[in-house]
Amino acid sequence: MKSHIAWSVALLMLLTLSGCASKNTRHVEIGDMFPGEMISMKDGTKMNCEVEFISSKYEGGKITAFNPVTNEAFKGRYHVMLAGGGSSTGVVRNAWGFTTGSVKTTSDSIAATARGFMTGTKGTVVDFSLNLSPTKNSNNDYAVFFSGQGTGSDNHGVRYQIYFGPSYFKK
Repeated sequence: MKSHIAWSVALLMLLTLSGCASKNTRHVEIGDMFPGEMISMKDGTKMNCEVEFISSKYEGGKITAFNPVTNEAFKGRYHVMLAGGGSSTGVVRNAWGFTTGSVKTTSDSIAATARGFMTGTKGTVVDFSLNLSPTKNSNNDYAVFFSGQGTGSDNHGVRYQIYFGPSYFKK
């Protein structure tokens, strides 16, 4: 419980420091849905979408969208893949070759992507890829994600742009 409180405080501080106006900040928890947009490159239709806030510790998250022109509702899942970070453990030996300790080094993830798909109520399937903005959680060894953008395409040849994150918080 104590680590959840500290984690929540760290997230709120990060959102405040990242330039979000105080009236737009909110308490963020794993499982919250971040608002965003999915824009059709065929006709410019703007669809409201929501992406579940997860950390890299979890298997994946949910994503939903709604097309107001066709009245098609989409839902699906995505999975996060981290790149450019990691940890390693080494052994410390003395001059006689005996093990005297160990050392662990870590580096933060410098990039993250998400892959997933959404299925629509009218048979449309959207395959998408997102570039995520990772932020290290100081209380744990995993990254959390606040925002992202990416592209997708459906089984009818339509391409999409997808954006989500704090800048889309509803006022």
